[in-house]
Amino acid sequence: MQINKKCVYCGADLPESPQMYKRKYCSATCSNKFRLRLKKPDVQAKLWQHKPEVFEAAMEMHWSGYGGAAIARRFGVPAGTVYSWIHDFGEGRIRAEPEALPQIKRPAVRPSKARFNEAENADEWLCALREDMAAGEETLGDLPVRLVCGVLHGQSAGKLAAVIAEGLKENPMSGISYAFCSKCRNTVTVIAWKEPIFELSKYVKVCGTFTWPGENLGRTIEVAKAEFDRLLFIKKVHKKAKKNIGKR
Repeated sequence: MQINKKCVYCGADLPESPQMYKRKYCSATCSNKFRLRLKKPDVQAKLWQHKPEVFEAAMEMHWSGYGGAAIARRFGVPAGTVYSWIHDFGEGRIRAEPEALPQIKRPAVRPSKARFNEAENADEWLCALREDMAAGEETLGDLPVRLVCGVLHGQSAGKLAAVIAEGLKENPMSGISYAFCSKCRNTVTVIAWKEPIFELSKYVKVCGTFTWPGENLGRTIEVAKAEFDRLLFIKKVHKKAKKNIGKR
């Protein structure tokens, strides 16, 4: 006889196991949350602070490929609440792959090596270099940068590409720029694929640390290039400086 039991906390079907008759929760997360509700009945779970219709529509957007930040803006729900929904219920269905960004098409030109090899003097070689630069010129100032939330130990190209592929489940060779912050928060590394190489840009802060989003805000935050440049130059006010400002 098949026993169909449901989780006491979230109502999901329990996975089959030899000790099915003893099991009450679908996961340790639901078990801990249920015990917390028993200890503190006045504390409401994040899910039930909003209408069920909002939750269902938000999850549908997530499974359709939208990011947590876009969902939060759409329904006016705190981003932390949306990410908790995704963490707790996101594995209920297979998420659709987000639409790929259009690739920048470069005009067909004569191979660079051929132009360099045909140069007979320094002026012709420099002219070939400038022609190559003009042919591959892109409006990089308008391209967005994805800030990877949290800090990371180690900033090699291989490790950053692995984090993008395995941690973010995205293609590191898509041409998108990803920015990582070091564990000490004093180095920001930007990696972008520009065939046939990975381009790395490092920004090192000699004094102080960078202002960087934490892991509690999600996986990535997409900003414009101008916003990223402004982020690099934000200065933190020390506690002593705050006290002096308050005395004035």
